[in-house]
Amino acid sequence: MSQRKRSKGLGSSQTERHSQEQVNQKVSELVQFLLVKDQKKIPIKRADMLKNVIREYRDAYSEILNRAGRTLQQVFGLQLVEIDPKRHIFILINNLPRAQGEHLCRDKEKQKMGLLLIILSFIFMKGNSVKDSALWEFLHQLRVYPGKQHSVFGDVRKLVTEEFVRQK
Repeated sequence: MSQRKRSKGLGSSQTERHSQEQVNQKVSELVQFLLVKDQKKIPIKRADMLKNVIREYRDAYSEILNRAGRTLQQVFGLQLVEIDPKRHIFILINNLPRAQGEHLCRDKEKQKMGLLLIILSFIFMKGNSVKDSALWEFLHQLRVYPGKQHSVFGDVRKLVTEEFVRQK
């Protein structure tokens, strides 16, 4: 058997060790991890991705990273770029065109749309369905509390359960 065939066979058997569903879950987890890091404006290290998300799926790292990059591009218009190949540091770059003139939303509407985008992204990454408690727990991590008046969103519970639901 040639060296090429052996190495090709080895690579495919490594990714076959994990089910497609498991790899899909890791892709979703990595997308969520990258979005949170980007929101905090923290450069993303490969070591952090491996330690916090990929873990025992190291052999499928390239596939998971590539698929997460495609998802970020297709769903959010973000490009995953390695800015330091030696230290393996990444950032996300917004590729969406900027709206101009009268098409711009007012600030308050923009902020609400941002929250809606975050909520819809969370629901998408959880398989298009989440329990209310999981959504509120997620928003709690973002310091958005349903029982308190928010300085930007006002009554968050009312905004999510009435206004956002009405926008179907």
